[in-house]
Formats: sequence, C-alpha cells, structure tokens
Amino acid sequence: METQKLKSILLTQAQNLGADLCGIADLTADSRWIQETYGDLCASFPRAVSIAIFFPREIIQEQAVGPTRSYSYFYTAINRQLDTIGFRLSNFLQQNGFRSYPVPTSDYRQTHFVPGLQEQVASKGTDGFEKMQTELMGMFSHRFAASHAGLGWIGKSCHLINPQVGPRLRLTTILTDAPLPPDQPIPNRCGSCTRCRDACPPHAIYGVSFQPQDPASERFDKKACNNFLEDLATVFGKHTCAKCLAVCPWGSK
Repeated sequence: METQKLKSILLTQAQNLGADLCGIADLTADSRWIQETYGDLCASFPRAVSIAIFFPREIIQEQAVGPTRSYSYFYTAINRQLDTIGFRLSNFLQQNGFRSYPVPTSDYRQTHFVPGLQEQVASKGTDGFEKMQTELMGMFSHRFAASHAGLGWIGKSCHLINPQVGPRLRLTTILTDAPLPPDQPIPNRCGSCTRCRDACPPHAIYGVSFQPQDPASERFDKKACNNFLEDLATVFGKHTCAKCLAVCPWGSK
C-alpha cells in the first residue's frame, strides 16, 4: 500500500475510534537519545503515531480551585479509550506487514530487564531475586512523540501544549517501522508566561523553557511533584492536582 494512503487510512481510523488528534513523528534524528533513554527496542522504530483525546475543559478548570473526583474519573476513562485506540491501530499496522508497539498510556517503566526471568523463577523459585520496581519515568515519552508529530509543543510545565486546548488532553503512542510520511513540529509559543510555575503548590515547576538538549530536571522536580501527590492522596484519596493544566492560558476559553 502506498505510504500516504496508509497514513490517510490510519488517521481516519483513529478519528473514527474517538481520537481528537493524530499525527506522525519522525524519530530517526533522535534514535541515539532514544536508545540511551529508553533502550534498544524503542530506538529500533523510526516512526511514532501520536494520538490525543481532549479533556473536558470544565473538568480541568475546577482543579484551579481544588481537586475533584471527576478529574480522576475522566483521567482513567480517557486513558482506557486511548489504550483501545492504540492497540487497534497497532494491530492494523501489524496486519499490513509492519512492526508496531503500542506504548501504554499511563505506566512507569521497570528499573531493569532480566532475560530468561521466567525460566529462572521456574527452576529455582524466588531465592536470590529482589522484587522488581518501577521508576518515575514512562516507558516512552508520549509528549516527546506528540511534539515531533506536530500536535503541540512541550511547555514550561513539561506538558504538551496544543494551540486549541492547551495542556487539557491525554496522549498515547504507537512505535512503528511503517514508513509513514511525518508531520512537522510547531514552534514553542509559551513566551514569557510563567502561570504554571506560579500556580504549582510544591514549586516543582521552574518556569524554564523547553530545550531538547537539556534534561527535564532543569525544568521540573518530578520527585517534589510525586511526593506532594502522595501527601495529597493521604487526605483526598487520589493522586491528583492538575493546577498547572487549569491555569494555562492556551485553550482556556
């Protein structure tokens, strides 16, 4: 199948399945960084299909005043729908002869990979093994893929900012070797705005503009954010804040 036709069918299927946005990212120029950050498997894919579903604006805007259970509910509901779209499109690419890897919408990556772990546990039980942990890092950056696919830019909050809805969206990614024509990134439009930084309760956002060569730690203290969410969960019952999403002027009206 001709690649532009394949892309057109893929985008139409994404829309029919409920996606609000879908774009194609060219990962080839960043393959070395991807390999160093996410490993050989992710680096073996030259393209990423980035998919977004918009969050109900009013649900997000409530978070400027205080956390609500509605936000947590729809966060989970949108994730489920994105995962469904991701594996449906991944299967479509696979059926057309291409490798594809749907990245879970919201999950942390494991700290290490143990080849043959199944056989080792079967032969000697759990002796000598520590329980495997996860890191405060996704299996692959949906925001990185989305920014390369032209769905928006990475803002000072480290969220993807879309011109239409700002950061009020959720994302998922399919890694693939299908030679899909890529979309073009759009420029960063945050300018001098620091509303996300000023609104952050644990002061985890530094208000620094995104630069691809800089580590995320220069813009965001993920440990401070996670610790705050843990504390908030002991009182509210949910790991949720989203004030940085609510105060962003992009897409707020």
